[in-house]
Amino acid sequence: MVFRIHFECSDLARTTIAQRPDPLWEVLLGLHILQGDEEPEVYGAWRERARSRLSALEQELLALTPPVGYSPDFLTPRAAGDGLDAGLTAVAATPAVQLRSELRRLSDSVRLPGWTRRLATGDTKVMTRLVHGLRSFHRTKIAPQMPMIATTIQPAVARHNDTVASNGFESLIPELHQSLRWSAPVLSVDTPHIDRDLYLNGRGLRLVPSFFCWKYPVMLLDPSLPPVLVYPVRPDPGQPEVVVRRPDRDRAVADLLGKTRALVLKGISVGACSTSELAARVGISLASASEHARILHDTGLVTTHRIGSSVRHSLNPVGADVLSGIRT
Repeated sequence: MVFRIHFECSDLARTTIAQRPDPLWEVLLGLHILQGDEEPEVYGAWRERARSRLSALEQELLALTPPVGYSPDFLTPRAAGDGLDAGLTAVAATPAVQLRSELRRLSDSVRLPGWTRRLATGDTKVMTRLVHGLRSFHRTKIAPQMPMIATTIQPAVARHNDTVASNGFESLIPELHQSLRWSAPVLSVDTPHIDRDLYLNGRGLRLVPSFFCWKYPVMLLDPSLPPVLVYPVRPDPGQPEVVVRRPDRDRAVADLLGKTRALVLKGISVGACSTSELAARVGISLASASEHARILHDTGLVTTHRIGSSVRHSLNPVGADVLSGIRT
């Protein structure tokens, strides 16, 4: 079966290569990998560790991301190319009509839990929980691997840039993946279960490298969305253990900050919250939550804004660096 992408002259001029992985595509494809057993030599160590540390919020994501077949397009908006925060903002702003349509399509192939019916109506509490789950999965399962992923993807993207600059788009296609074929003006993708056509109509194509895209390039289903082709970038075959094992980050942060303060910082990382919401998340008194949040704010790990008579606490980049163990 073949997925055919039809170009016009203007599409070639507007086709781009993303210089780094898209954070929400890595989340989605990482969730697919988590549920399978593909390429144990590449993903095995990561998958074993991720499965053993999956939070309740992260487990809920599995309902929307079956390892085979359709996953909703709204989980990977174009805005995520500008960073995780921009992508999650776009997810949260998904129109209810799109949510209903895509969740109905997903329900044709898998049995969905009851909370997805509320999500399909645009319920803000359910959507907020979903966004928190996506952020948590990225922070705990994807972000710790980014230094290693960068050493795989950056050299590949540099080669792709050089190929386009020296020999043009046509020469790039066989470099990206063996399933891709170019016969002007059509880019064909050989796939096991998709047979359809996508007409770019002057919008161009965004090519996105991915570490967790493991076998075939993937695309969005909705042809009205900004066109994207996510393609696998394989690690160096001479590297025997490509998914790094990291020390227990939660324990390290607790050793640094103290157990309760580390839990408070992690609670704020789930999403901006008031002091009372923070106390409920962590299971401590309001006074204790207020004091820990003040200290985290004073040390530059958390940002606190006053809104009327209440305050809102949110994680800032320094606090995210402390939790993930990498520089963002």
